[in-house]
Amino acid sequence: MRFIVILCAILTILWGSAAVVHSDPSPTASDLTQLSIEELMQVEVITASKKAQPVRDVPASVYVITAEDIRRMGATTIPEALRLVPGVHVAMIDANKWAVAVRGFNGRYSNKLQVLIDGRSIYTPFFSGVYWDAQPLLFMQDVERIEVIRGPGASLWGANAVNGVINIITRSAKDTQGMLWVSGGGGEEKAFGGIRIGGKMGNEGYYRVYALYREHDALDQDTAYIRNNDGWLVRRTGFRADWSRAENENFTLLGEAYGGRIGQRLNIPDFTLPGTRVVDDRYTVSGYYLMGTWNRRRGNITDTLHLYYDHYARSPLDISEIRDTVDLNWQQRIQVTDKHDLLWGVEYKRTADSTRGNLMNLTPAGKVDHLFGVFVQDDITLNERTRLTVGSKFENNSYTAWEVQPNLRLLWKLDERRIWWGAVSRAVRMPTRAERSIAINAYYEGMVSGVPMFSRIYGSPDFRSEEVTAYELGYRFQPNQRVSLDISTFYNVYRNLRSFEPEDPFLENTPAPHLVLPVYMSNKLHGRTYGFELSANWNVTDSWTLKLGYANLTYRLQHAPDSKDPFNLHSDSTSNTPRHQWNISSHLNLRGHWHIDSYLFFVDRLFGMNFLPSYYRLDISIGWHPTKDVELSLVLQNLLKRDIREFEHPLWERDSIPQKAIYGRVTWRF
Repeated sequence: MRFIVILCAILTILWGSAAVVHSDPSPTASDLTQLSIEELMQVEVITASKKAQPVRDVPASVYVITAEDIRRMGATTIPEALRLVPGVHVAMIDANKWAVAVRGFNGRYSNKLQVLIDGRSIYTPFFSGVYWDAQPLLFMQDVERIEVIRGPGASLWGANAVNGVINIITRSAKDTQGMLWVSGGGGEEKAFGGIRIGGKMGNEGYYRVYALYREHDALDQDTAYIRNNDGWLVRRTGFRADWSRAENENFTLLGEAYGGRIGQRLNIPDFTLPGTRVVDDRYTVSGYYLMGTWNRRRGNITDTLHLYYDHYARSPLDISEIRDTVDLNWQQRIQVTDKHDLLWGVEYKRTADSTRGNLMNLTPAGKVDHLFGVFVQDDITLNERTRLTVGSKFENNSYTAWEVQPNLRLLWKLDERRIWWGAVSRAVRMPTRAERSIAINAYYEGMVSGVPMFSRIYGSPDFRSEEVTAYELGYRFQPNQRVSLDISTFYNVYRNLRSFEPEDPFLENTPAPHLVLPVYMSNKLHGRTYGFELSANWNVTDSWTLKLGYANLTYRLQHAPDSKDPFNLHSDSTSNTPRHQWNISSHLNLRGHWHIDSYLFFVDRLFGMNFLPSYYRLDISIGWHPTKDVELSLVLQNLLKRDIREFEHPLWERDSIPQKAIYGRVTWRF
């Protein structure tokens, strides 16, 4: 394995050296390989402070995946693109499910990460995670950038932005004029295709409409090459419109509807075996949303009003869910003086659900929750080199009433090429519907007096918010015009993390008697994590760029002295996150309008529900522009090893493994 990795690295360097001699940039020469380090550091982000700032001046650990990164990688889903970010652990569970987390605590229901699309939260209050199987965005060409904030963002974005914020920002309708047609397919990506049409409305209005289809094959099992049941297909259609009423006022309206069929193979507890049995399940997902944003600037005051309605329905075997959410957000930015930039706002969210379960049940089956929040933040310029940011969000939710989430950040510019920043912040993850009122049947390996034992997990009305106090320190350095380095370190102290506390078992009176171990969710896990992330860019030549990313994470968790948690016997068993991750990517522009991009990933072993060994992954993307408006690309994924399991979850069949995949794509703009 080491020989293969070294050989791949040598070939990449040699190919890059050859490409330098005969380079001929493609017609899309505005890509990252053509940008200087100074231009890359001036890319603006909005997630860190809800206002546009160059990456260089953000007092937070920020990473930006640009539209060009996505295009050259050939990523067809957001999780695949997120593999590029140091400190983000992306693992495929099966063909349609991913575990995605920032700075630890990964899982199918990863609950310490806020994910947004154009400011619209896509996490579900059911478990405070993301249904990634309902977010397979095909038109990645419409994504302008993905901003990833590692570390708490709760002072602006509220509860659940504990370890990070991911904001997926799409292009304005003005930037997507004309017609775009995309189609392709291959071994795992069976077929995908879509069309987008953009036009103008009057003098100041623009629109785009689109429709798309995507079908993904099921994964093999790791034994006997048997096909699994996790294939899926999704259809989506949507629109976006942008108007500028005046130079200082604009309005955006966008919406989307989708539907699809998802497959999965479940491990279901069976009280008659005893043990578990495997069941194939096919379920539907559907939904729609409508969102509007209004901005107006009057002198030194900028007002923003944001309103959306979101509906989705899911019908898997374990538990079906229908949810309707309304969110209203208003904020105002006031440039008080040259030294004070004040931002404040209010938010109200109402979410109502209706559930029906087989493996899981919620009591009551339907519930309406409310969230009200107020935030304020002052960006203070102390002098021409130092800036202080002070702010907090105050939220009232249906479970724990008021939560306070303050934030203090300092940025210090030694000069234009050396920048230090530091931060102290507090964030909470408020309880979910599941943690307060769920009942789950689970298999528990145990026999008492010859009677098989199962467990039944219950939510608790006493479950409290999980808390973190985070300390961060970062350094950005540009030694010359071709090299940049970004280092972020962190030390997080967690309190009231979720644990599972058993009570005395009881004997169920059924035709096949069995002992049931009742387990209640509680807050008896505490501890700390610490580590660092590093990213580096090197423009080797005008046509060849190398990027490096590395992340290190250490857990030190422990249960309270009176905890009897049977599922977390070791302090690291809840982590499900590698201690070491790194990636190296090479971006080459070749003669004749060709480009080749290679990505080598390393993910350390996992200690979670089961031990999973470390692995390497090699992806290669090759593209060619025969004309200015046509691109042909070939994407090869997971080339080094076939039987890599990236993640496991006790509910889903453990034999699913990511495959070597080859697919082609045609993109035509006209």
